[in-house]
Amino acid sequence: MSLRVLLLEPDVILARAYARALRKRGAAVESVRTAQAAIAAADTKTPDVIVVELQIPMHNGVEFLYECKSYAEWLNIPVVIHTVLAAEELAVVREVSEQLGVRAVLHKAHTSIDEFCNVVLDARTARPL
Repeated sequence: MSLRVLLLEPDVILARAYARALRKRGAAVESVRTAQAAIAAADTKTPDVIVVELQIPMHNGVEFLYECKSYAEWLNIPVVIHTVLAAEELAVVREVSEQLGVRAVLHKAHTSIDEFCNVVLDARTARPL
C-alpha cells in the first residue's frame, strides 16, 4: 500500500509540482488549498503524512494543526511544514513542534523537490523535532 500524503498548499502550481513528484515516487497524494478542505479530506481518508504551508487562506497552518491534532485518530500523524516563512518567523512553531507531530520544517526557497520528497516519504520514521 502506498503512502497517503495530505498536501495543504494554497498555490495551485506548486501543489501540482509537489504532488506530481510524490506520485512519481509511489505516494498517493490528496492536494487541498484550505484548512477546511484538509479536515474534510483527512476525515474521508486518514493520511499517513500531512504536509502543510503555514500561510493558508482564512486560517494559518498552526491553527489547522492544532485542530487536526485535537482528533484522537489523527494525533500521531507526522507533519512536515513546507513554508515560505523565514526561519525567524518559525520560532513559535519549533516550540510546539513535538506537540503537533512536526518531523521537519522546510523553507521552500531552500528546498529542492528531491529533498522535499525525501523528507515527506521518510516522515513516518523520522523523530519529532
